[in-house]
Amino acid sequence: MTADTATPAGPVQSVGRALGLLEHLADAGEPLGLSELAAACRLPVSTTHRMLGGLCTAGYLYKGPDRRYRLGPRLVALGGAALLPIGPDISGWLGRLVQLTGETANAATLCGDTVLFVAQVQSSQPMRTSTEVHRTTAAHCSAVGKALLSLLPDAEVAALAGRTGLPRRTDRTLGSTEELLAAVHAVRRAGHAVDDEEEEDGARCVAVPVPSAPFPLAVSVAGPTARITRDRVPVIAGELHRVIGRSP
Repeated sequence: MTADTATPAGPVQSVGRALGLLEHLADAGEPLGLSELAAACRLPVSTTHRMLGGLCTAGYLYKGPDRRYRLGPRLVALGGAALLPIGPDISGWLGRLVQLTGETANAATLCGDTVLFVAQVQSSQPMRTSTEVHRTTAAHCSAVGKALLSLLPDAEVAALAGRTGLPRRTDRTLGSTEELLAAVHAVRRAGHAVDDEEEEDGARCVAVPVPSAPFPLAVSVAGPTARITRDRVPVIAGELHRVIGRSP
């Protein structure tokens, strides 16, 4: 292989490691020290220290007086820029859905093989579902996940199922590629997806994909099964379609 065609393994590997550090801190939900991050990401302490220093200099991380690392303000700007094309719409959609349904409304995207929640407006009900923004979940057991998968070709859905293994969260969680593909086909026919206690017992969620978004996006309404009954699912699906400006 000549120098002109060689793959730049070093820079690519460094980018992957830096992103891994950021993602681990985000998933942890709390500040972490150098040795904790090095062990979690399986990197030498010296390499981790060098990368953390560069990320802090760029504003992607912040090192507190306790010598522990936190996500930095530069990430807020990047996240806002990513959502800018539809950011105002998302906030308006979710707020309107809470007014119409009385339940918590979420927006989520597909990030690799997992679902990432990017926005939320919570219900005022004392008993409600509460999915934190920036939390990730599996695609096969969530309404937003199945709505997002409906935007993909069947071959990509099957490949994702093979990579993730479709872990069970409840007795109702889909457990095979065939079941998942059947569910995705049902979403395409009906125009909406349902999580019927597949991720969490006692919780039900209805979601629709947003094909017009510049990246994969789904919007959902979630709440306890006592309030989001099966009979109410089509009504909520209709509200979702109307709010995002699509005919059901």
